[in-house]
Formats: sequence, C-alpha cells, structure tokens
Amino acid sequence: MDVLSLRTGLLSAGIRSLAFASIATVASGLDLGAAQAALLARVPAAREMAVCGEMLFVGTKGSSVYSLPVSGGRARVAASGFSAANGVACSGNRLFVASRNSVTAFDIGTGGALSGRRDIRRGLANSGVHSYRYIAVGPDSRLYVSLGSPCNICLTHGLQGTIVSMKQDGSDFRRVAWGVRNSVGFDWHGGTMFFTDNGADRMGDNIPPDELDELRPGGFYGFPYFGGGIRLKGFESARPPAQQIPPVFDFQAHVATLGIHFFHSLGGDALVAEHGSWNRTVPVGREVVRVRFQGGRPVSVATFVRGVGRPVDVKEAPDGSVLVSDDSGGAIYVFKQ
Repeated sequence: MDVLSLRTGLLSAGIRSLAFASIATVASGLDLGAAQAALLARVPAAREMAVCGEMLFVGTKGSSVYSLPVSGGRARVAASGFSAANGVACSGNRLFVASRNSVTAFDIGTGGALSGRRDIRRGLANSGVHSYRYIAVGPDSRLYVSLGSPCNICLTHGLQGTIVSMKQDGSDFRRVAWGVRNSVGFDWHGGTMFFTDNGADRMGDNIPPDELDELRPGGFYGFPYFGGGIRLKGFESARPPAQQIPPVFDFQAHVATLGIHFFHSLGGDALVAEHGSWNRTVPVGREVVRVRFQGGRPVSVATFVRGVGRPVDVKEAPDGSVLVSDDSGGAIYVFKQ
C-alpha cells in the first residue's frame, strides 16, 4: 500500500487536482497506483459527513450543517440553529443531525434542500468537553448516537459515556454500550459495529491506548477503570461495576482516533481518521490510517494519507473515492485512484 502525502500548500479555493506522492510501500505489496487529490470544498470546522445519494452533508463544530454535491461545488448552509452540529447521517430521504442537546430529523428534497425539521430526541446527557455527537444508521435501520464522558478521567452519571440507539422517530431509546470514554466514530462490518474510543490524557506519552472496540449490546467497556488493559489514574484499585469487554485493537496512545468507515473500494478494510495529539511530547496522529481486517478481525494498521490537517471523518463516495474532513483547515478532501 502506498503512503500518500497531500501537499496542501498547493491547493487553491477551487477544485484543483494534485498528484499523490508515493512515500513508502508496505509489505503487502498492494499498489494503489496513480491517484489524485483535490480540495472538494471549504466547510468551516468540518466534522462528520453523510453521503446521501449525490449529495454530501457535513456537520460542524458550530451551529450549521452544510451541503454540496458529492461531485464537488460550493458548500452552502443547509440548516442552522444547532449547538455543535457535529453528527450527520441519512436514511432514504431523511437526514438526521446529532447536536449537543438533541437529535433532529429533516426531509431531503431536490438539490439537498431540507424541510420538515423536527426534534426526535431532546435532553441528551451533558457530556461537557466531549459533547461532539457522532451518529450513524445501523443495518437494523436504527439510529446510533455517542454520548461522551464529561471529563478526562472521572465517574460518569446516567447516560454519560455511552452509545445509545433509537428508532428513526426517536422512540425505543436504548443504551447499547457503557464505560465508553469518548467515541466519535463507528461503522458496521459483516453486521457488527466497530467503534473508536479516545484514551485518557495526562498519563504519559505512551499510555493508555486509543481503542477499536466491537459492540456487544449492553456491554461495559471499562471507563473510568480501564483504558485498554491499563488501569486509569485514580481508579487503580477501584472495583469495576462489570466485566470489561477489552478492545479488539489498540492504537497508539494520543492519536485521537475519530471517524471510521469500511470501504468497498479497499476490499472491506477500514480507514480511521486520527485527529492527532495535543499534549504529547512528540506529536502523533494527524493522518488517516488503514486498518486491515482478516476473517472479520483487525490485524494491522498503517498510514494511508498524511497532510490533511486534523482529519475528523472518512467516507466513501459512490465512485469509490475517499472523502476526508478536516476541522482545523475547514476543508473536505477527495482522493481518487
């Protein structure tokens, strides 16, 4: 597999193709061949993306959700008035937005126009510093939403530090995972949900790991007692309330794994956006990595692309292209083979 580096300094406000620079090839020998990178659009503080037919919707850290054609073009405000409109997902002709306080549904019309706004769920758990909600539609057609913990390491209350699911009208609300520090990305592979979880800070450069977890409905994932297999500071001797389900894969500490997506164009492997460390002695992350799966299990990770600012989410366009959002640069990039 080629490691790709985007020379962002050459990008202008328009959509301009660049050649990928091949930096290294891993032992698998897979050659991605010639590829091109382009700036698809400028979107302020771009976060989660949703590919809805020929339209792309983009959540943000701010009050607005943006839309643009997947093929490229100027992004426009599709809806506003949210508190941290991070999460977006679509099902048929409906768009769902997960903000700090609520889950809101819209009908998608011609050209991505949104109408019929209604809050299907209000009063989401207070997640403090981890209040950027991620949302996705599962193979069971239910909505899944992450509700982060409100702290670095602390006891949580109520639905803090969980992943919940509900029907598309907001009813039949269920907790499906708990003891989750802060998941800002999940997707399904072979009918099983895999979700990323950010490890705790202020325990040194190399522990605890960021996690990739497999959903076992109702399962406890260890926080704040464990980060991966590491006992967390202040809870070294505390007795957990349930048996921890350990991660299925450990990422390097502090890379800040966020969005994950399984790609048909990559043979079912996953790409994961690593937002990057903020307080590590030697910075890590700020790249997109490829997680290889064999027999339905993750077995290895390697850099897929660098130089895309602070990547937040990854999605697959209808033509197999890779879409990457960057909240620090306010951009959506597209990578074509």
